[in-house]
Amino acid sequence: MIVNKSFFYWIYVIPRNWKFPIAYKGKILSKEEYQEYWGKWVILDKREALDALGKSLDSYVEDRTIQGIKYSRSPEEIFGINECVMCVFCDDREKEDVWKILKQEGVKIKAWVYDREVFDMWSPGGALIEKWLTAHDITGKEADEIREKTKLNFEKWLSTIGKDGQNPWSFEMM
Repeated sequence: MIVNKSFFYWIYVIPRNWKFPIAYKGKILSKEEYQEYWGKWVILDKREALDALGKSLDSYVEDRTIQGIKYSRSPEEIFGINECVMCVFCDDREKEDVWKILKQEGVKIKAWVYDREVFDMWSPGGALIEKWLTAHDITGKEADEIREKTKLNFEKWLSTIGKDGQNPWSFEMM
């Protein structure tokens, strides 16, 4: 199911049963497993191409061959990228199987990143958060508050992973 709501930063491709366990072969990952294995294939392209790719991959998300997908609405210019970014989520133990699907759908360039690396880049002092703050001309106390809030959001996300009855996935945090 494609979720394209203008008030979300991302466009999502998620299963109709949108509860999003972070899982490998049907087994929900513990926090430690998540930090070791969870990541995403990153694809850069024009929005129209990613819209088409999202539609092509929707059935793989529905049957959980691919855990989930998100992609940006517009180019990530503040990060020096003039294309949109798609993230195709999976456990690294199945990333080559997912890569075969992406390749079959016409994706040519491989770029893999672990969520732990993304967290580092968005943590205080990390390359992405600092570039984002600079691009928005945010400094001083306001910048420090955003850094701290981002850190707390990641800690909250990590605290729910692998716990019975809890689901860390949300549109805000994915």
